[in-house]
Amino acid sequence: MLHALLIAALLVVKPTCTEAFGDMNICYVLDGILILYGIILTVLYCRLRMVPSNKTPANLPEKQPAAGGIYAVRPLILMIKKTLKKAHEGKVTA
Repeated sequence: MLHALLIAALLVVKPTCTEAFGDMNICYVLDGILILYGIILTVLYCRLRMVPSNKTPANLPEKQPAAGGIYAVRPLILMIKKTLKKAHEGKVTA
């Protein structure tokens, strides 16, 4: 149903070739606006990336890396293994 409706809409709206070639000036104006928009966005993006950001909130503490970094999980696993081994031997009670 939707597919047939879409085809019918395209057949009704379909412009002829002479209509499309008649308004080429509009295409040039729109291309110029699009190019100008792209240049402005590029300049703004480059300014954003090049200017160092020194706006840090004074009330928030800086993040400190976890002890051991990405390897901090290994000591935790070893501690759990030791605890489980002691529990298996009966030295640790809950």
